[in-house]
Amino acid sequence: MSENDLRQVELIAWLREQGHTDSQVERILAKVAEYDKQTLHESIFDSIDRGDFSLDTIIQEVLGQDQSG
Repeated sequence: MSENDLRQVELIAWLREQGHTDSQVERILAKVAEYDKQTLHESIFDSIDRGDFSLDTIIQEVLGQDQSG
């Protein structure tokens, strides 16, 4: 089980302990996933802006795959 899976299991257990129904838990998890995706997106672009991350690496990886496949 990955760390993310373990965190989700813990979150589900905590939400149930707080008295949330299965339907509420599903909706909460969907919103958490939405926030997680947005945060990752923003984090990548923040890293590019700071110069900590370069799109050149991704471009080279993709183009390298295209040439080999």
